[in-house]
Order: sequence, then structure tokens, then C-alpha cells
Amino acid sequence: MIDPREYGEALLMLAGETGSTEEILGQLDVISGALTEDPEYVRLLDTPSLPADRRLALLEEAFSGFDRNLLNLMKILCEKRSFYKLPAIAKSYSDLYDEKAGIERVTAVSAVALSDEQLSRLAGKLAAETGKKIVIRNVVDPKVLGGMRLEYRGIQKDGTLLSGLSRIEKALKSAKLP
Repeated sequence: MIDPREYGEALLMLAGETGSTEEILGQLDVISGALTEDPEYVRLLDTPSLPADRRLALLEEAFSGFDRNLLNLMKILCEKRSFYKLPAIAKSYSDLYDEKAGIERVTAVSAVALSDEQLSRLAGKLAAETGKKIVIRNVVDPKVLGGMRLEYRGIQKDGTLLSGLSRIEKALKSAKLP
């Protein structure tokens, strides 16, 4: 059975030995995006009706310019008909990379796009709070009305206007009138 965390660790170790950790991180992102756009490709590479040598040739053709260790991992997954586990391995690799590099990825949800200056100030505050390098992804969601919600490490800090209004609504509904 393939454990994505173990495969992610092994790939990170190999990447560290060849000095290609960032390169593989970027390539995994590209591959994950492509597989999301075309999930049939995963089924094709895992199908037993297509001979293994043909499936491996398809991989070689599509990803010949990618890091050799990454390509070899994809071939192993293809041979085991477990290519569908690649996104989980990519996530594990990314998480381990971030942990090793002291990076915290944060999603900032706001009603409007934040400016570069706002993102920079927010990253500075979070870096001081967490002691890590902060990488922020801004997601615009007009439903929040105003304010911001931060999501990282399973933590949600909700300072949105929608959340505040919801708390007021709950308080009013539970209030007892004399």
C-alpha cells in the first residue's frame, strides 16, 4: 500500500540530495493543476487494460523535461496503478517542504482584493506572531461583506462583517425580553 507521506518524504530527501527541492515543488504544482483539469488522464494511467509499457511511454512523453526523480516516482505509481495518489503525495511533499523551510501558508478571505501593501503588512504581523515566513493567498468572497478571515494550520481567525452580524443575530434571538 502506498502511503503518500512516506513517498513525499522520500521525494523530498532525494530532491535535497540533488538540490532540486524548489524545482520539484513547482513541477508538482504544475502536474496537480493538469490532473485537476483532466482527471481522465489519471484513469488512463491507472487502467489495467492499457499495457504498462504504453502507460510509461505516455508519462515519459508528457513529462520528459521534468526532474528525473519526480518522473521516476510517477512511473512507480503508474506501474502500481496508483497514479491517483500523486496529488496526495504532492500535498505531503509541499507540507514537508514548508515545515523544513519554516513557511506558513495563509489564506486571507476578504470582500475585495487586498493591495500588495496590505498583504505585506499582514504577512509581517503574522510572521511576528508565528515566527515563520508567511506566504499569503488572497481569496475574494463578496459574501463576507467586509473585514477578513484568515485560515492557516487549521486555525480560522474570523474578523468578517458577516461573522459579526451572525453573532449579533444569535445574541438577539437568544435574548429574553421581560
